[in-house]
Amino acid sequence: KVDFDLVMTILAHNLYRLLALELGRYQHLADQSVFDRFIYNAGAITISMNDIRVSLKKKRDLPQLLMALNDYKFEYPWLFQKRLVFDGASYT
Repeated sequence: KVDFDLVMTILAHNLYRLLALELGRYQHLADQSVFDRFIYNAGAITISMNDIRVSLKKKRDLPQLLMALNDYKFEYPWLFQKRLVFDGASYT
């Protein structure tokens, strides 16, 4: 159990570092700050014929996150070739 916890902690740390590098001027932030500013958010998921749309609630740093996420346009085979699209919700 200790080994698993350590591996998951290191994996999460590295994923937050990669996200921070994609966000440009936020690359100096600590892991917890990246989580608080960008990951900890609510939203709505809409599934259509061509895509899966994730509408995130408005936050101050949301535009930077959306620019980084929408740079990648992939169709996912395990999602029946649907695209995963992120956008800002019209509510807070």
